[in-house]
Parts: sequence; structure tokens; C-alpha cells
Amino acid sequence: MEPVIQKIDRNAPVPLYYQLKLILLNMINKGELQVGDLIPTEKELGEKYDLSRITVRAAIQELVQEGYLERRQGIGTFVAEPKLRRGIGNLSSFSTDVSRAGHKPGSLLLEFGVEKAIGAVATALKIPEGQRVWLIERLRTVDDEPISHSISYLNLPKEVVLTKKQLEKEVSLWALLEEMNIIITEVEDTVQAITANSRQSRLLKVHPGAPLLLIEGISYGKNGTPIEYSRAVNRADRFKYTIRVTSNQLNRAFSKK
Repeated sequence: MEPVIQKIDRNAPVPLYYQLKLILLNMINKGELQVGDLIPTEKELGEKYDLSRITVRAAIQELVQEGYLERRQGIGTFVAEPKLRRGIGNLSSFSTDVSRAGHKPGSLLLEFGVEKAIGAVATALKIPEGQRVWLIERLRTVDDEPISHSISYLNLPKEVVLTKKQLEKEVSLWALLEEMNIIITEVEDTVQAITANSRQSRLLKVHPGAPLLLIEGISYGKNGTPIEYSRAVNRADRFKYTIRVTSNQLNRAFSKK
């Protein structure tokens, strides 16, 4: 947790720009600066705290890069919408995490059907190439704002049949699977940074080349069988991911060394 700084201390070992950054961050956390508020200009902040424009600009730039502020060309710098926090390898669904954060999850079905598994899909699901799997492509929204584009490949028992109507009605795919007694018990995720191509920029309403997060995941059922292989492309300005490690996990990791 960052220390709380309320005024500039020129005798402190902490750089001046960083002190100003913490002051602004504290104002955001306390609600003195709220989402959508226009922050003071570089000139106004420089005069208030007796700092140079370069120092003020450095503080603001770091807050922009970290997603606390956003610049709007020709208008100014505003307090940004907080990023949605999700856990790596978390057993809670996108819809659950969004709802817990006090937002409304949504989903637009882009493509649905059955196709033959090849390449990475067959490998991830541990099935022969050519075996048929369910394909579900969706645009995920938060408060009606598009923030994630996901494609899921499902290896389900033959007796399980999905319908377009079910997927359009139920926002959470995992909740729908649970209704069919298909329970996800383990998740393996990888995260990497990418940039938006033309289709992703159009779907997610970002500029081409904007930073995105690609999350590839394999979800396993009760018997350890892969159920889902997914690729989700999330807006980097709206997500942040956390990793939680327990002492038992650490002990198991060290015992293998």
C-alpha cells in the first residue's frame, strides 16, 4: 500500500513528482476527486504546490499510465473509471466479478455453433483433432460498455446440448454449465499484453494499436478433464489482474525444489 502524503516535503528522500502523485492518488481514494472530475491544470497544480511544470507532468503521466487518470485531447485530464479487478486462475466468472464490483454485466452473442477442433484447441482440450466442440464468441460488457471479446471452445458430453436462446438469456456461461451439472473446479490462465487489431478496436471501441490483455484459459471439470479453452481479449484500461498465493501453495512449491 502506498504511503499517504498530504503535502510536499522538500527534505524527504522521496522525489517531488512522486509526492505529488501520492497526494493526487489520496484525493481520488478519499473521494475528493471523483470519477469524471476534471483535475486542476498543470499550471494550477504547479502554483499550488510550488512545483515546476515538468515535475507536475511526470506525476500526472504516471497516474495516466496506471489508469487512475485519463487525458482527453483539447479538454483536460479527468479521473478515470476504476479498473475491474480479477484474479489469475480465479474460479469466479466474469459476470460474478463484475456484479460483486457493483456493475451490470452483459453479453452479446457474436457467433455460436459446433466446429472441428484443430491445433491449439485440440491440444488444450486434450482431444483428437477433428473432434467436434461447441464454439461461443461473445462481446462482454460492463454497464453496457464493451470491454472484453471472448471465444470459448467447449468439450461437453454428447448428451449436453446448448441453444442460442440459452446463451442469449444467461450472461454467465459457467452458471449455465452448472445448471447442467458441469462444474468448473480448476482454472489455468496465462496473461500477455497485445495491441488491438482492426476488428478488436471496432468491437471494443478503442484505437487500433491500443493496449489489450489477452487471457488464455483452460477450465477443468470434477475429474480433471478440460471442459473449456478460452481466449479473452480485454481492454487494458479497464482491467487489472491479481495473484493470490496461500502458504500451502508456497510450501508445496518449495517442497518440489
